[in-house]
Amino acid sequence: MNTPTRRTVLAGAAAAAATTLTVRPTSASTGPDWTGLARAMAGPVYLPGSSQYASSKLVFNTRFDAARPLAVVRPANQADIQQVVAFARRYGLHLSPRAGGHSYVGASAAAGRIALDLRGYAWPTTVSGSTATVYAGSTLYAVKSALAARGLAVPTGTCPTVGAAGLTLGGGIGVESRAHGLTCDRLVAMTVVTGTGQALRVSASSHADLFWALRGGGGGAGAIVTSLSYATHPATAKGIFRLTFPVTAAVLTGWARWMSTTARSRWAGVHVDSDLRGGVRLSILGVTNAGDERAAAASLISTIGVKATSASYRSGSYLDAVVYLGGGTTSPRQPFIAGSDVLAALSTTTAETILGAVRARSRAGAGGSALLDPLTGAVGDIASAATAFPWRDHVASLQWYTGGSAYESAVRWIGDSRRALGTASRGGYLNYLESGDPLSRYLAGNTNRRQQIMRAYDPYAVM
Repeated sequence: MNTPTRRTVLAGAAAAAATTLTVRPTSASTGPDWTGLARAMAGPVYLPGSSQYASSKLVFNTRFDAARPLAVVRPANQADIQQVVAFARRYGLHLSPRAGGHSYVGASAAAGRIALDLRGYAWPTTVSGSTATVYAGSTLYAVKSALAARGLAVPTGTCPTVGAAGLTLGGGIGVESRAHGLTCDRLVAMTVVTGTGQALRVSASSHADLFWALRGGGGGAGAIVTSLSYATHPATAKGIFRLTFPVTAAVLTGWARWMSTTARSRWAGVHVDSDLRGGVRLSILGVTNAGDERAAAASLISTIGVKATSASYRSGSYLDAVVYLGGGTTSPRQPFIAGSDVLAALSTTTAETILGAVRARSRAGAGGSALLDPLTGAVGDIASAATAFPWRDHVASLQWYTGGSAYESAVRWIGDSRRALGTASRGGYLNYLESGDPLSRYLAGNTNRRQQIMRAYDPYAVM
């Protein structure tokens, strides 16, 4: 089947607007009519046993390669998405939208569900004035490169193959968060299809409750997002520095102090890595305006009060920085396990706990990292209840990360590390979701409101 064009999407939207979907949930006494669904759609439906099914069901994390969705459906337009929602309701099925396919718990692998594969729903980013509109299947490098060509940007994470929609719905922490806020903070509007099949445009002035829930409340908050419109900011040249330090808690606590006081144009993240031999490596990666990288690094070192053991610097265009920080323009599929904590403060005791956790992993001869990202600056300009993302007055997110396929030991290590933090951890970051955790761990006091909104827009729990 030919790749759908943007015109196909618009035509499908017009057809959907002219048709009222009246499907109601019924008893699934007969099996789902997949042939009928395929006939009703412009895009393809891949079923188990078809030649395209095995490859189309794969997601980024190879840990979930064995997952078997009921079908992989690739919508060509909005009307197709509405058909799939109606089909799921009719037969009492559930669906999982996906674009980048980076869900930490394999939600986008859609085991036992319909995989709504939006990866082809990725038409070129459009710009009107200072507003950029991105389609749901777009990945970060495609968005960043398209905007950079116009001298514009949106604050995002760095992994080039992460889906823009998934990142945004979970919040969107990145190297420009201190200067420009989370990705979800830049949203001005979205187009969506709800769990009842309605096509809506949501914003602060239209369906404001759903707009609230989709800014940090995750991909299951009542609607499938089909496009996202962001307020952009100028794409400026960047300076980057990398520092290594002796392994001491003072580096972590000094970093936290600096991140709470330095200029918002400066960002730095901490890496605590196992060396697989019982030791730990400690480094800080910083991003700032081009020309400021040496001054920023010197300021950070002065605040920490510990001499760096090495330092390197580079500067270049905005897109050069995007490629460098992302490790290229694409990223290969790989196995991993990860989890997270959110810290309201970073005391010496908490810093020593983090270093000790990675050291314990290293003594076991295994790889593992603790990655600290600041939640200061512009992130805190918005009240905790103003969007579904609750972590507005906290110092850092902490990601525990292990690559490879030794899943059981990795899960144990992450669990042990989290427990060791105790009350220093206030919760977790939704984009680093872990299996078995209650939603309240990620949305805190915003959980009940998010759930009420989800039930209003998806009363049959299609998603």
